[in-house]
Amino acid sequence: MGCITSVAFNARTALEMARNGMPDLIFCDLRLPGEKSGFDVAAALRADAGFAHIPLIAVTGFDDSMGHQRAKDAGFDRVFEKPVKFAQIQDVLNTYRKG
Repeated sequence: MGCITSVAFNARTALEMARNGMPDLIFCDLRLPGEKSGFDVAAALRADAGFAHIPLIAVTGFDDSMGHQRAKDAGFDRVFEKPVKFAQIQDVLNTYRKG
């Protein structure tokens, strides 16, 4: 679909990459290795007005309504359970496509 992707393996790297590259869309696992979680990533990005327009998609291995609400409260726009289906990714890309 013409996307260029980057991968970060922890919250610190993800935040650095976002700040250095200003992505159009972010998929973020809620459970990340290291000191910070996906919830922390969302909170940090949403606290910065420069990232307010970037859609955040949470990815989780748990189908839990309280976890989904916590993700929404942290600033995620959508929550997908693993394994994420290609149709879900395609829908997000079509929804947030630029130009």
